[in-house]
Amino acid sequence: MTADPLRTEQQSIPAALHQSARRGGSLTVLDRAMRPTRLTLDEIDDMSTGVAARLRRAGVGPGDRVCVLAPTSAELLLNLFGLWRLGAVPVVLPHERTDDAGPAGGLLGHRIATSGAEVVLTDRAPRLSTRVPAGCRVLPLDTTLSGPRAPEPAVPDGSALGLLQFTSGTTGSSKAVPVRQGQLVGNVLACMAALGMRPGHTYVSWLPFYHDMGIVSVVGLLVQGVHTVVMPTENFLSRPSSWLETVTAHRAEITAAPNSAYRLAVKAQQLRPAALDLSRLRVAINGAEPVTADTVEETTRVLGKSGMPAEALCPTYGMAETTLVVTAAPATAPVRVLDPDEVPRQHGHHELPARPLVSCGTPLPGTGVTVHGPDGEPLPDGQVGEVRVTGPGVTDGYWTGPGAALDGMDRLTDGRMHTGDLGFLHEGELYVCGRAKDMIIVGGRNLYPEDYEIVAEAVPGVRGGNVIAFSLPDQERMVVVAEGTGGAASQDRLARDLFERLRGAAQHAPAEVVLVRPATLPKTSSGKKRRGTCRDRYLAGELDVVATAH
Repeated sequence: MTADPLRTEQQSIPAALHQSARRGGSLTVLDRAMRPTRLTLDEIDDMSTGVAARLRRAGVGPGDRVCVLAPTSAELLLNLFGLWRLGAVPVVLPHERTDDAGPAGGLLGHRIATSGAEVVLTDRAPRLSTRVPAGCRVLPLDTTLSGPRAPEPAVPDGSALGLLQFTSGTTGSSKAVPVRQGQLVGNVLACMAALGMRPGHTYVSWLPFYHDMGIVSVVGLLVQGVHTVVMPTENFLSRPSSWLETVTAHRAEITAAPNSAYRLAVKAQQLRPAALDLSRLRVAINGAEPVTADTVEETTRVLGKSGMPAEALCPTYGMAETTLVVTAAPATAPVRVLDPDEVPRQHGHHELPARPLVSCGTPLPGTGVTVHGPDGEPLPDGQVGEVRVTGPGVTDGYWTGPGAALDGMDRLTDGRMHTGDLGFLHEGELYVCGRAKDMIIVGGRNLYPEDYEIVAEAVPGVRGGNVIAFSLPDQERMVVVAEGTGGAASQDRLARDLFERLRGAAQHAPAEVVLVRPATLPKTSSGKKRRGTCRDRYLAGELDVVATAH
């Protein structure tokens, strides 16, 4: 890739698609039975133009927000590209949950209302038509794929809004972040340059499209001529081994997933080894949630037996407010894991975590990362402070409505975005320690919840990825809540074992260990832990408790 990611930052999605269509590239969408539907970029370019014209006939115009609710399919992708071709703004909704109370109180209704959308494109129109706010129309997803298509709308430029993507909501309510088309294209192009991804490579993804890592990576790579294979999210969730089997079947060079997905895939391979061939894999991005040293070690060890090069695993750091990626570890050397004792001790407001930390690599081309103390002063290497970011991927603020000023500009100082994450720089690489709002204060010391969660998850009987640690306000007491496996009779013993392990291994013993029923810990729609919500439920007595120890 020789293109300058800064120079092409303002290229729109349709313009990038049209340019790459002349060079090749394709999209393969697998259904629940893993049967493929294949479209060339030239076909997507032509068909999305027809979708855009039909959307305009249906009353959708440039700049309009359009909510999209549908499972992964070729129809979904064509409608998204049609919206971008028109200059409209997709808002991809997460799949409805059984506890979604509807537009007044549920996640679906919140995102429709926040976006100000007047149209919802969906494959479940009859069921949804009675649940959208007044004045919001429901259009069946398939109605845009056929019928009259002229006249063709003008092609938008890169400054057009291309996406309202929602933050994870780990430390508060989820907010909508407006991403411009040029930012989406440019951020992925910069990531390609940093990691050595090229047109003609093959990318496999199971990630949901309502998640920024899912939609931005698929669309950004596809419009650069990367052969893109998309499989249903549900297939991975029901059978994690299907992800790497698909990577093998399509001889993919690129894939991406959060840390927890690698943990699930590795566990599946250990329990029931599949005939995987990962020798062509060159870039396996690990991002969207904290990357842990134990997962890095297990992934490289277990998948290395199936041919995955150790240097293929690429931890990254980013967030919705930066379009997608801020830093990435290069696919040229094994992941760097740093023991805190290797970092020269620096006196500062925050201590280094007790656990080994994974390097998230260096900033993308054109992106800057600095670390700052409580008063905003820049900190030297090895000292923990708030991570701040500059660059073309940093969005303008939070969406407050059409024609209204964007909120959240207080997060900018001298053009640097305050991430709310704590971390440090070491030899030019970023190490992320945790969220500032999640810090546990006990005995006057700032402790990291991740230190306790990682220790707890190593205890036999505790469900991996299902531990939340938090402090109690104004009490300097710390609580660990975990989901356990096994029958009810074993939970009391597990709670005592977990308490004893934490008392011996962590920096400060917890005041209480609480075991709850499986699948009851509060998480975001993308699976991230909601520590504040868990604390609130603990204080209100609303956790589904099965055992305690203190």
